[in-house]
Amino acid sequence: MSGAGPERFGYRQQLRRTLRAFSSFALSFSLISMTTGIFGDFSQGLRQAGPAVLWSWVVALGGQMLVAYVVADLVRRYPVSGYGYQWVSRILGPGAGFFAGWLLLVQWTTGLPGICGVVGEYLGALEGGRYAGIPVSLITVAVISAAALLNIASMRLTALWNDFGVITEIVGSLGVALVLLVLFGIHHPSPARFLLTSTNYYTHHGAGFSGFALSLLMGAWCLTGFEAAADLAEEIEEPETVAPRAVMQSLIASGVGGFVVLLGFLLSIRNLGTAQASAEPMLDVLETRLGSFAAGLVLLVVFASVFACALSTLALLSRLLFAMARDNMIPGAKWLARVNTRHGTPVAAIVLVWFLSCGVVLALEHVALFTATSVVAGYLGYGFIAAAGLRDSQGLVRWVSGAALAWCVFVTAAITIPEPSPGAGHLPARAAAWGLAAGLAVYVVFIRGRLARGEAGVAAEALINSEYR
Repeated sequence: MSGAGPERFGYRQQLRRTLRAFSSFALSFSLISMTTGIFGDFSQGLRQAGPAVLWSWVVALGGQMLVAYVVADLVRRYPVSGYGYQWVSRILGPGAGFFAGWLLLVQWTTGLPGICGVVGEYLGALEGGRYAGIPVSLITVAVISAAALLNIASMRLTALWNDFGVITEIVGSLGVALVLLVLFGIHHPSPARFLLTSTNYYTHHGAGFSGFALSLLMGAWCLTGFEAAADLAEEIEEPETVAPRAVMQSLIASGVGGFVVLLGFLLSIRNLGTAQASAEPMLDVLETRLGSFAAGLVLLVVFASVFACALSTLALLSRLLFAMARDNMIPGAKWLARVNTRHGTPVAAIVLVWFLSCGVVLALEHVALFTATSVVAGYLGYGFIAAAGLRDSQGLVRWVSGAALAWCVFVTAAITIPEPSPGAGHLPARAAAWGLAAGLAVYVVFIRGRLARGEAGVAAEALINSEYR
């Protein structure tokens, strides 16, 4: 028995059920990708809060556990592709569902270039800039394209790579972190209270509230993606039980593993000022402590993790697009709702994700902006999900949903109100505002009329007869 099918929610089973428990966990774990997130945003977090960025990670993990609990509860009751879009549409209404889905689309469309850009940035810094002549944008587009091709070919192949990526990431990242911790215990002169140091690179004083708020960006961006198993619920065997477990287990494993990795690298820093001034302090630590050859091997693990993360992101994005398209809730819905009968994948949706993500890379060419925009849009989308959980639950889940909603509001404020660096302006807020404005335009021009005429929205029989309400 494969669990509840989409027929209970008014849909035909079009996507193939090929994912079992470990592959479901691996997809969520790969999309979180503690290695990608930490290596991608460690330098910014270190500049804002110094070694105390470790505790920003702990705060982010605690807040995200609240969101993950809500997601796990909702996918248990609504195991259908489209996750936040579907849940919010069914609980708060189709208009709210559209904006929740749109924000999540913006989150991952801008997040994918930020993920893949990590490869280009580290190649450019490796061995004193040996590969600096290769444009980061070109490398990013190449990684996105390779991930798109594998997603088109087979979800099973994608899952197999993610299974491999998870094992590589856990063994490689945690192994390096433990080696660094051993080296610290033998050779490092700094006391453990170094981890409480909170010097801000820009002010040369204590980090203060704004510095700590901005240092949350690393954990707030990295510790997302646990919802991948929820979005692929129609392709998971026994989704009512497997998907919720995958959501929670992937976040816990990533949070604990990330803490160990951060601890190993932070305690291996010899000079805080030099590390904060470096563009890639983690690479500096690796080359200083382990040598250039070992640092290169570690980066291979990082690149494998990045590619697995890109695969999972493309899978999640394409399924979200597919889910909105089959409800006629997105322009080009007829095309985007097609599923290739040979491969069992939504090829049109994958192609559009590839096109948009590559366009973002070539238009902006600024990985930090991708990350910040992704975080703001993502937490606004999580806010819709938490509000849906608050409306459609009782007891402990309702209290957790309320706390998750408050957390989402806090993270959004923490990323948008302070300036990331002197003179940088409020780029995350402006970029997210442009994303919302684009969504409003699409809603007014295309979607509002369809809803009024009854031509769009989740299946009516699902709203009335769902056994999961």
